[in-house]
Amino acid sequence: MSLKKTAVAVAAAAVMLAGTACSAATRNDGQAAQSAGPVRNGGTLVVAQAYDADPASFLKTAIGNIVSEYAVLETLTLIDPQTAEPKGVLASSWTLAPDGKSMTVKLRDDVTFHSGRKLTAADAVFTLNKAKDPAVGAANQKIAAQFSSVQANGDDEFVLTFAKPLPNIFDLFETLPILNKDAYADYAAGKKVDGTGRFEWKSYTPGGKIELAKYAKYRDAANTHLDAIEISMIKDPTALVSAIRSGRAQYAVGVPPVDARSLGEQQGFALVSSGGAAFPFALNVTKPPFDKKAVRQAVQYAIDRDRIVQQVEGGKGQSASLPWRPSTVGYDAAQSGHYTYDQAKAKQLLTDAGVKPGTTFDVAMGDAPEALAIFQIVKNNLAAVGLNANPVIMNIPDYEQKLATRRFSTSAVLMQAGNGNSPATAMVARPELVADNNVSKFASAEYTKLTQAVMNASVKADQEKALRDYNSYFVDEAFAVPLIIRPTLTVRTSPLNNILPTQMGFLNLGQAWLSD
Repeated sequence: MSLKKTAVAVAAAAVMLAGTACSAATRNDGQAAQSAGPVRNGGTLVVAQAYDADPASFLKTAIGNIVSEYAVLETLTLIDPQTAEPKGVLASSWTLAPDGKSMTVKLRDDVTFHSGRKLTAADAVFTLNKAKDPAVGAANQKIAAQFSSVQANGDDEFVLTFAKPLPNIFDLFETLPILNKDAYADYAAGKKVDGTGRFEWKSYTPGGKIELAKYAKYRDAANTHLDAIEISMIKDPTALVSAIRSGRAQYAVGVPPVDARSLGEQQGFALVSSGGAAFPFALNVTKPPFDKKAVRQAVQYAIDRDRIVQQVEGGKGQSASLPWRPSTVGYDAAQSGHYTYDQAKAKQLLTDAGVKPGTTFDVAMGDAPEALAIFQIVKNNLAAVGLNANPVIMNIPDYEQKLATRRFSTSAVLMQAGNGNSPATAMVARPELVADNNVSKFASAEYTKLTQAVMNASVKADQEKALRDYNSYFVDEAFAVPLIIRPTLTVRTSPLNNILPTQMGFLNLGQAWLSD
């Protein structure tokens, strides 16, 4: 068989496949699924993703960039899924001051952008300052905003200072690819994306495809095995299933969960796990009827979360009243199960709140197939208690931009959030949870106090108490309605090897290879 192979993969950042990994699957522990046989060089991996790419949003962990981001760009560090410790990528070392209020970071001295220019500390400083800017909408902007200063110290070193210790600094580094300060203005159009990764950005057709080619001058080019990666944008889920089932595709992300689970159980296919996702339903507390807490609580009782898990996720997920994974320090099963499916109670709460049957409101959402399927169940559940939810569907780049700037005009937003962060980082990173300018427009001194307690807790006992106190208030106020949490899985065929998921659920195909 020729080494010139084609592989198609569907990427949907946080909107990936639900299900349970079979024995051949890649787990999110840094061990990539492998086929038998030696590593092979050459070939083209064609990636078909369900959403439009968004080259203007590399700092936002945007859904459409899930495959291209870590192939073309690189971060300072990545968290090792096995040890939970940071490993250097562009950073060769880092030193934290004894008081925890400053960090000196040294860069590798053998890194070049694809344009040929050497990476310098000025590029890192530029990128970190961009992350601080609220207008940019960086994924962990609230962490970057706590920098007192960012200063270059020569070409290969920079110093960060903080007003107080930042234990989640590596969560920021994980989601912050370092950009070329001189080419930043060119990124948005997608014509020139100048990175330092294993693959060069060759061309981009909006709504069509991205073409990447092996960067021959990469510092470790011998371990880049593919010749090229093509990323095609295919939104039709039926076409995605057909592509991988027929063998034309060797990797699929965004396949409907039931189909993904079925494929993962068949010979020649395996599931690849990375991160996880939560689906919150954010209610704008400044707009009727959600300005009343009782109405928000009624929504909690009205939704059949178990049906979402079974019907949309193929049984591979968890209904929850909280946004945390069960492994989270301070997780409480009773709090997470606070709201059960009880439409009679929902109707009574709505009646007591004076909400008339037939009340209509708009719900903003991205055009992800999984989100649309979840919304249909939510819509039917709410209609049964007298609330009519009208969908306002937008393409993913537009949705991501509105989410970053909180510029939704609707009364509710169906969201999807990565579920890989600790609660301390989630409090500053997840748009539905932040105390300052969250999607629901909810604000109170008590909420700010509780989020600060979660962020400041450093020992296990304090973390447990802080999170349980937060959870109690969060569940009662009901401004962001958690629906489900589920694992993030993608489907590969046997010839595709060495997919390395990141802690945050993105996919690193930099050292992937194709076997016979």
